[in-house]
Amino acid sequence: MNAKLATILLTCLVLAAAPRSGFGRPQAPSANGPTVGQGKSQGDEFSKLIARLQSKSADDRRQAVDELADKGDVRAVEPIIGLLKDSAGDVRAAAANALGQLGDRRAVEPLLAVLSGDTAEFVRGAAARVLGQLGDPKAVEPLVVALRDSSSSVCASAAMGLGTLKDAKAVQPLLREVRNDAPDMRAAVATALGDIRDKRAVEPLMQSLLDEFKRDDSRMVKLATALALADLGDKRAIRALNDALAIEKDEETRSQMKEALKRLSASPD
Repeated sequence: MNAKLATILLTCLVLAAAPRSGFGRPQAPSANGPTVGQGKSQGDEFSKLIARLQSKSADDRRQAVDELADKGDVRAVEPIIGLLKDSAGDVRAAAANALGQLGDRRAVEPLLAVLSGDTAEFVRGAAARVLGQLGDPKAVEPLVVALRDSSSSVCASAAMGLGTLKDAKAVQPLLREVRNDAPDMRAAVATALGDIRDKRAVEPLMQSLLDEFKRDDSRMVKLATALALADLGDKRAIRALNDALAIEKDEETRSQMKEALKRLSASPD
């Protein structure tokens, strides 16, 4: 997927989320390893951060979660899982994002419970994205169910999670959402279908690209759809991209579409 569009789309999905999204990877440990003194100091710091998870201040708990995630220490996984039931939504979202950063599959079942049961949509959305990151196929069916969440941002996050998992079982459910009313959802669905790279998506996305010109809120969707067609690499889509370029007036959108067309034209037959 085009990196610029990925950044735009992900930003749109997390605007309502906790103050810190925590999607980075864990920092690598020092190549030389800690000295004895450093090891003791780091152990003391880890213990202090774990203790802060019980702070009366929600901000302090959230900051401790963020710092533990940055350390990349898997000893923090179970304590952070416990905060998925915190009283503060920001803390629960931070915990979900931290578990994605730590990348430990012990978090899958607890996150599935969050996805289906948390009352805050931004927490459910964080769980959906992180379940995609963790790469466990048992998340596919729950994420398909989440495509029908009452919040369009959660639906879009579920679509992105399915795209990350790249499971062909998600293609038909995603195709049913290509014409969803919410533009963030349509963009996420197109992106996910491009990531999965299943040719069943080509013709629906071709039609969707042209249909977007009948809408007023569709710039991001047009870009996502054009780039998804390039990712799919099926040259039947060249005609749809050329037709879209003939209609499109925005220069930045045209530039991105031309990039997609160039990449599609260069793909192997």
